Amino acid sequence: MKNKFPQHQDSMVPEFSHLHQKAFDKSFLPNIISNVDSGRIIDANQAAGKLLGYSHKALLAKDLENIFFNEDNHYSELLLQRRLAGHAVGNLTALKKNGKSLLCQTTSVIFTGDNHIQKAITTLVDRTGTIRQQKLIDLTQEKKYATAKRLARSDSAAALHRVDDLEHQLDEEITTKEFQIARAVITAKELERSDLGKELHDNVNQLLAASRMFMDMARRNRGKRDMYLSRSSEYTLTAIEEIRKLSKGLITDVVINLGLCDAIKHMTSDIMEAYPIKISCRMDKNIHQRMHAKFNLNIFRIVQEQLNNIIKHAKATIVSINLFPHPGIILVSISDNGEGFDVNKKTKGIGIKNIKSRAAFYQGSVSLISKKGKGCILTVSFPDTESLLNKTRVVNGAFLI
Repeated sequence: MKNKFPQHQDSMVPEFSHLHQKAFDKSFLPNIISNVDSGRIIDANQAAGKLLGYSHKALLAKDLENIFFNEDNHYSELLLQRRLAGHAVGNLTALKKNGKSLLCQTTSVIFTGDNHIQKAITTLVDRTGTIRQQKLIDLTQEKKYATAKRLARSDSAAALHRVDDLEHQLDEEITTKEFQIARAVITAKELERSDLGKELHDNVNQLLAASRMFMDMARRNRGKRDMYLSRSSEYTLTAIEEIRKLSKGLITDVVINLGLCDAIKHMTSDIMEAYPIKISCRMDKNIHQRMHAKFNLNIFRIVQEQLNNIIKHAKATIVSINLFPHPGIILVSISDNGEGFDVNKKTKGIGIKNIKSRAAFYQGSVSLISKKGKGCILTVSFPDTESLLNKTRVVNGAFLI
């Protein structure tokens, strides 16, 4: 079964279409591309056909809503969330060709395709393995209960009273375990959704935005077209790789491979090439070796998020990034000479909320100083505690205790 990814009409981007198609076809995750307005399925990769039991041709004859069970309104809620935020994550029941249902963690992201038509790429992750494990736990508990009851009945008549006590004790244990399992599942789901939403917004969304930016630059500048198309392809493939890593719960390698400060400088260099903005960096390079890899990644995401806020809203021409350890604290500050804003006014975006959430994870605090026409200064401070220190060595990209 060979998929045919919809080709761009713009003859200037054949290389981009080829790489996009190749990555889409080879992805081990089931992916379906659909028209946002009509819901019509435009394309699906081999993994999607295998998971759902449909041929490629049969999937193209369906609408996305035909794939999901919606009597519980979970599919409708996901569409509403996607329309409001541009992306959505939820647990939906997919319907296979043979009529069987399949619980899937579903991620759907909107993007703009040819002729400015809004499309969505929907990714399915089979959760039946998790459910099977829970059923196995339940079955084991039932066997223990049956064994205890059988042993109790084999005793003398005087021991029969112990059966009721044992049954009552087992019922209490089962109820307690069920409550603990339910609470743990809910907590895990919320954390998983929160982390996935942050990664999609903070990282994947911005990688795709950078890819689109270089694509637009290729259209405007024929002299550097090949270079810009190459950069666009790199960002697109990186975004695909990040989505793949999200499914495995892996950490991004960019900070590990380049180091925190070099990763930030690489990012700012790309931004300055695409936008009329000057970004200066003053950073202590020793932080990368001294601090934990996940903390370094957290700092990178905060800088990445604030730069994205500045580009989208501030209309700034000068940005300064400072990252240094001070007595008892790690201090990150990002200032710009943009339009500024009223810090007391609530904003609709989730950028600043994500920054505060990332800071809070390491007991950090966030300070915003801004006025209209006076730019903005974002300061994030972390207590220099044992939880931030690097207690592992990194060898060939792997963590060693």
